[in-house]
Amino acid sequence: MMQRAFWVLFFISLLNGCGGAAPAEPRTFDLGLAAPGASLPAVRISTVRAVTPFEGTDMQYRLAYRNAAEIAVFASSRWAASPAELLRKQLLRAAHDKQGKCVLDVEIQEFTQVFSTKETSDARIELRLWLSATGARATGVATRGWSVVEPNAGPDAVSGAAAFARAADRAIGELSRWIAAQPDCR
Repeated sequence: MMQRAFWVLFFISLLNGCGGAAPAEPRTFDLGLAAPGASLPAVRISTVRAVTPFEGTDMQYRLAYRNAAEIAVFASSRWAASPAELLRKQLLRAAHDKQGKCVLDVEIQEFTQVFSTKETSDARIELRLWLSATGARATGVATRGWSVVEPNAGPDAVSGAAAFARAADRAIGELSRWIAAQPDCR
């Protein structure tokens, strides 16, 4: 009886060792070391926040070919900080510590890798922006929302992170042009 129990436990442990794949090594991503391609006009970056569920460090995706309303999380890939903190860092790099006549508030409303097929995805960033004048004439100047979709984000989190870096760079370029067009901010 004891010998039989030994062999049963031996085969179970052997099956557990061979049958399961080793868990993937956790990976952490940010938007890279490169400074944004565009500089922001003189503006003070006030707040950068994200709506639920984009306020954490999960790298999220949607399988649009199956159900675009369902948000999933890459199992072993994370952002180094929340998308709001990552974007704030890039905005501060683009602002070059210039103080302007306006204050910028940003809300991230979408930050997902959207798969149209199993191998094809886009990095999607949706933003809502508020510019306010500073000083004695502290009033709202302008509000805007827009989407930046970076195609060819690849089939995984690694290529998706690179696509998000490109998308954030494009968003900052568009934001720079928008702020420069506001007469109260010059």
